[in-house]
Amino acid sequence: MARDARVLVVDGDESVRALLGKALLDREVRCECVATTDDALAALGKHRYALVVLQLEIEGVERVMAWSRALGERQRPIVIMTAERRAEKDSVDADIVQIIIRRPLRVQEVAVIIHSCLAAVAIDSEGEEPQ
Repeated sequence: MARDARVLVVDGDESVRALLGKALLDREVRCECVATTDDALAALGKHRYALVVLQLEIEGVERVMAWSRALGERQRPIVIMTAERRAEKDSVDADIVQIIIRRPLRVQEVAVIIHSCLAAVAIDSEGEEPQ
C-alpha cells in the first residue's frame, strides 16, 4: 500500500462515516469523512486522495464525478460507490467508478476492499499539492 495514501469517505449517514472511519483507522489507513458533496469538493481541492468512497444517492454526487472526470486518467482516485438501489448501467461512469457496493454495508468487508484497492495504489499523497 502506498505510504500515507488518503481515503475520502463521502456519505450522508453519520453512522456509516463513523464505522468506516474507525474500521479504516484500525487498518492504519488515513481516512477523512465528510457528510456533503460541498465538503467533499473542498477536501478534494486541498488534498490528493488515492481512493474516494462515495454514496451514490447523496445530493450533488454528479459534481464530485465531474471533478474526477476532469482530472487526468493517472491522477484520478479509485472511486467506490455505495448504493441502496440498483444503479442503471448508463448512470454510472465506468471510467471513474471501479466498484459499486450494495447497502446495507458490511463495514469490515468494505474496509478489506478499500485496503486491497490501496495495496495497488502507487502514489504517495503526503505533501502533494492539488492539481
